[in-house]
Order: sequence, then C-alpha cells, then structure tokens
Amino acid sequence: MAGSGTAHLRDGDDPLLRVENLVVNFAGAGGRTVHAVSDVSFDLMEGETLGLVGESGCGKSTTGKAVLQVPRPTSGSIRLDDVELTELAAEDMRLTRPTLQMIFQDPISSLNPRRSIRDVVAEPRYIWWEEEEGRPPTSVWFEKLGAVFQRIANTVLRPVRFVMPFAALAMVLWIVSEAVEDRSWEDALEWTQVPAQIIGFPVLAILLLVVGSLLVLGVIWLLAAVLVPFGVVGRLVGDVSPTAGILGVVFALAMAVFQFVVTRDSFGALAHWAWTTVILLACVVLLIWLIASLQDPSRAGAAGLAAALATFVLIQARYVASQDGTIWGDADDGFLGLGPERPGKLLVLVVAVLIDLWLFRFIKGKLIQQRDERRARVEPEVRKVLETVGINPDNALDRKPYEFSGGQAQRISIARALIMNPKVIICDEPVSALDVSVQAQILNLLEEMKEEYGLTLVFIAHDLAVVKNVSDRVAVMYLGKLCEVGDPDRLYEAPAHPYTNLLLSAIPHPDPEVDPMGLDRLDGELPSPMDPPSGCRFRTRCPRASDRCAEEEPQMREVYGGQYVACHFPLVGEEAR
Repeated sequence: MAGSGTAHLRDGDDPLLRVENLVVNFAGAGGRTVHAVSDVSFDLMEGETLGLVGESGCGKSTTGKAVLQVPRPTSGSIRLDDVELTELAAEDMRLTRPTLQMIFQDPISSLNPRRSIRDVVAEPRYIWWEEEEGRPPTSVWFEKLGAVFQRIANTVLRPVRFVMPFAALAMVLWIVSEAVEDRSWEDALEWTQVPAQIIGFPVLAILLLVVGSLLVLGVIWLLAAVLVPFGVVGRLVGDVSPTAGILGVVFALAMAVFQFVVTRDSFGALAHWAWTTVILLACVVLLIWLIASLQDPSRAGAAGLAAALATFVLIQARYVASQDGTIWGDADDGFLGLGPERPGKLLVLVVAVLIDLWLFRFIKGKLIQQRDERRARVEPEVRKVLETVGINPDNALDRKPYEFSGGQAQRISIARALIMNPKVIICDEPVSALDVSVQAQILNLLEEMKEEYGLTLVFIAHDLAVVKNVSDRVAVMYLGKLCEVGDPDRLYEAPAHPYTNLLLSAIPHPDPEVDPMGLDRLDGELPSPMDPPSGCRFRTRCPRASDRCAEEEPQMREVYGGQYVACHFPLVGEEAR
C-alpha cells in the first residue's frame, strides 16, 4: 500500500480539479522533515464528490488545505479549471479563493463568537465587495511593501546563523583577554587577544550592520503601518474635494516639520537620533505625498483629510505628554509656548477634548451607517442561504454562534461557505464532532446542497461508512500516500488493499451475535511521518507483507473496472492471493 503513480487519473475527461504528485513537508523537531503528504494525485469532475478517508495523521486535512494553498505545497501541481494554483501570486490566489471554500471540523470554534450570525455568514461578501470596489491604496502599498521587506529580511538574516558562532567565540575570547589583563596567568592567555581582534571586531561590525539595517526597515515599516489607517479612515469620511485633501496633506507636513524644529534638541544620544530619523522620514513621506497630490489631486482627497485629523490627534498627545504638570503655564510661555500672554494650557486641552469628541461621534456614526448599508445590501442573500440550510433567519440573524447547538452551527458554517457560490468545497470532517442523528441530517443537507448549487465536494472523514453514503469516488490514504481509489460500492464489496479491508472490518457491526474478536484488526502503531518505512509504508502493519514490500514501492494500478490499488499483493485482481 501507500504507493505512488497516476494510473487512476482520468485523462480522457476534463476534470474541474486535478492534483498531481502533491508533496507537503513541514519542519519537524531537531531539524527533521515531516512528510505529511507524499506524491498524492487525484482528480475531481464537476458535480462529483470525492471521499478522502484514512486514520488520524494520514494527511487528509493537509491535502485539503494544500488545495486551498494554506499552506502552499512543497511541490506538485494543483489545477482548477486549467489554472495552475501553485503558480499564482498571493494577490491572484486571493481573487481565486471565492471559488474554493472550506467547511471545518469543529463548527463552534470556526465561527467568531463575538459576531452575530448575520455578520458571520455575510463576512465573505463584505471582503469580496472590498476586493471588487478596490481596497484603499495605502493598504495595497502596505502589503506590497511588507512582501519586499520580508524578502530583504530573509536575505539579510540567512547568513547570520553562520556568523553568530564566530561572533560568540570572538566575544568570549575578548572578554577573557580583558578579564585576565592584570592577573598572574595573563601570559598564558595572551593568544586570545589576537583572535579577538581579527575575528571579533569584524564580526561584530557585520552584526551591527545587520541590526542597523533591520532597524531602519522596522522604522519604515512602522511609518507605513501608521499611514495605512489613513486610507481606511478616508473611506469613512466619504467624498472630499481634492483641494481639501491637499490642504490636509499640507497641514500634516507642516505639523511634522514643526515637531522636528521644536524637539530636535529635546533628546540626547540614541533617543535624539531615533526621534530625528522618524520625524525626517515622516516629513519625506508627506512631502512625496504632497508632490504626487499636486500632480494628481485625486491622490489626496479623503485620505489627505484623514492624515490631517490623525496628525492633529498625535500633536495633542505629544503636547499633553510634554507638560510639566502645571495647568495654565507661565505667563511668558504664551499660547503653545509661541507668544506672549494668551489663553493657557487648560483652554487648549478643553478645545482639543471637544474636537476629539466630535471626531469620535463623527467616525462612529459613519461606521454605523456603513455597517447598516452593507447589512441591507447582503441581507437577501444571507436569508436565502440560511433558509436553504434549514435555519430560520428571523430567529438567527442577531444571535451569536454559541447560542446554537453543534448541528445548527455546522449548518451555519455551510451557509457561510455557500454564500460565495463556490465551485469546490473542502469538507474537513464536517460531521465527526456531531451526534449520529445530527450527522445524518448534515449528510442529507450536503447532498441537497450539491444538487441545488451544483457543488463539487472533497469529503474528508475517518469513517468509511459515512464516506460511502456521500461519495461518487473514494480515495483511501495512509501515512501521506494513497493506497486505493475506486467506486464506493465496489470498494466496500471487495476491497483490494489490505489496509482498506482492515478499515472496513473496524466498522461497528449491528449484529450482536458477531464476535468482534473474530474480525480482522489493525494492529501496531502508525509509523512516524518523519521517518516513514521504505518501500510500502503499510508493510510494518500489513499481514501480507514480504521482502519485496520493503524494497520496492508499489505503484497505483487497475485491478478491476475503475478500481485502482497500490499494492504488490492485492486482495482482488489477477495477482490476488
């Protein structure tokens, strides 16, 4: 069992989903590799259900997540409608994911307990509308900048792990040479000073350069993170004339320059350089933004006004934090310390509080308005999918997920997956946490949804009896590899692989007269995926194993019409024994 090959793939047809030679590895303890999925291939026709079954830890869920590219597979091909998913950029994959949805094993933990069912089900629509209508430019820039920074950091940090041992040795030698300078055994350790000077200081210089580079990247990233909300808040403000937006950018730039002028001598040593660097970078960014806005006024707009408001709030925080504890201040200080006697600090604080309260109420009102508009726009779709899965929307929309039973929560999870009209749904053990009676309801619901919405399903489960009722084709996995693929009726009547036969023997028998000890049992422990057996991975637990199984990996081959098995000694077929 547990072999490779693609003989079971249907080349003559046009599959909706085709997975070939899928490999997913993870980094394990001690630097070892976890072979979670090894050379798995399967295809899925439109409107078909593929049942993926096997023991815990065999790689079923990892296979389903790899189809969604979370995580991306180590190697292999995943084609959806002739689109190679493994070659898509992150942004392109984001736009593709609405066609791929997932139903998780634990319905309660997969739903946000703080949000109403109305928003839980509608959330995919909210996100997709944002994609269709265009996200704030600052958010897009932030993501692209983050990807660039991550690549730079990975490149810079890669050699550090090789440099660090030399740096540690250099530091030890230097400390030893300095510590014994006035001791009697100084001559015996005099040799440590030369390695310290030759190795230590160059290595330390390299490390300081690396740390300094990463510090600069961190400061730039922090500034970008501060700028991102401007685009988001800009949407709350609504339509703003380009002139007002440009004036907002000018105000923000003026305040940044003002802060640089009044605080450039307020700090000492490292704090001075850090503050100066941050303020200068802010001035540069705002200046570039201003120049770009003058060339194209649409680049300012509401985002420019939001920048001005944010700058105003920051100036308040800086002003209040810098006070010496007095209320009115000295008479010579004047207003903001810029002139002769004028209203004091208390007046400034009162005005600032009033403006802040107005901003808070304004933004809160805009948020509520936008939320109500989104809800009104999506409510017909939410009601439809909830009714389709058997949930009364009148009683459910404003309730929280924890107020529902496990079966009802799973129905809500199915509704959330359906609202995007996907082509393929990965069902990751959707009934394993439910009672038997509730399992039957969910399975019947999935069948109804499949007919009504034309869904294509990958149904992952432990129980072969459950998989048989919903699947058009069944694939049995063991330790990261496929062992048998075929029609469920044929597979249940005459399993070709010993592992499949043992799984079927483990299904509880309804006849109390049957002696369970007389049935075939699956003995032994599942081998570690960090050190899988050679040849056939099932050979350590297989009653039919031979020397050939340890030396040669079995390949998938057809032993009966539409039934494929990866075994040297199958239970059915021409070579059956």
